[in-house]
Amino acid sequence: MRPLRFRDTASAVLFLAFLGCAGTGTIFPSAPGSPGGAVLMGGTMPAPVIRQPVLPEYLVGCRGHVLVPAPGLTFGAKGAPLPTAGQFVREEKLTAPYRVIRPVNRTWQERSFDLLNVELDAYSRVIGLACG
Repeated sequence: MRPLRFRDTASAVLFLAFLGCAGTGTIFPSAPGSPGGAVLMGGTMPAPVIRQPVLPEYLVGCRGHVLVPAPGLTFGAKGAPLPTAGQFVREEKLTAPYRVIRPVNRTWQERSFDLLNVELDAYSRVIGLACG
């Protein structure tokens, strides 16, 4: 049997570290009043599924870098009643140009790198932000 080398030990440590990261944790903890803990029609609303981590440097070109904490929050559309509990993002606070992408209209042909795309799930929660 050959002796263990540093490379073997480092590989084992990295593998175990990645196993520890594979838990079921969430980006935004489900505190009372948060979207993940809300009750909807007698049942519990599922936690939002965030598409990908949002990095501020990817959103500078479309002025969306201020919305980095928005994934997981409820989206309050113009003219619609705002949620009575939990945190939310108001459409009136978004800087034009922007596009709200709901689950029924996911595909778009138009591409513009200064356009902020705000992607929502079926419960009107922000699940993605991107330029273009």
